[in-house]
Amino acid sequence: MKQQDLVWVKLPFSSLEESKVRPAVIVSNNEYNNGSQDVVVCAVTSSLEQKLYSVIIDNKNLSKGKLPIKSRIRADKIMQIEKSLIISAFAQIDNKTYDILINEINKLIERNKTSNN
Repeated sequence: MKQQDLVWVKLPFSSLEESKVRPAVIVSNNEYNNGSQDVVVCAVTSSLEQKLYSVIIDNKNLSKGKLPIKSRIRADKIMQIEKSLIISAFAQIDNKTYDILINEINKLIERNKTSNN
C-alpha cells in the first residue's frame, strides 16, 4: 500500500454490524505506511457535485489502473484506517493530480489569517 494508491476499503456503518466497500486514495507517506498498521486516506465519491476542498478525477488522472467512473476525491474527508480494512489497490493517481489534492488539503488546514495570538 503506497501513497497515491486508489484502494477499495471496507468501511463499517456506525452500528458496526454491517459495512460497505468504498474507494479512497492513500495520502500518508510510504515511510508511515510501511511502519504502521494504519494508513491515512481521503474518501472518493462518484457524486460530482461541486464541493470545496475536492478534486475531480477520471482515467486521465491515473498513472496506472482504471477508475470505474468519473469521481471526486474529497480532501475534507480524511480518515486514518487500519490496513486490514483495505481490500485491494486498483489504481494510482498521477503526481500532478496528487499535488492538486495536497494543495486542497493544505487550504483546508491552513491557519486562519486573523489569529487570536
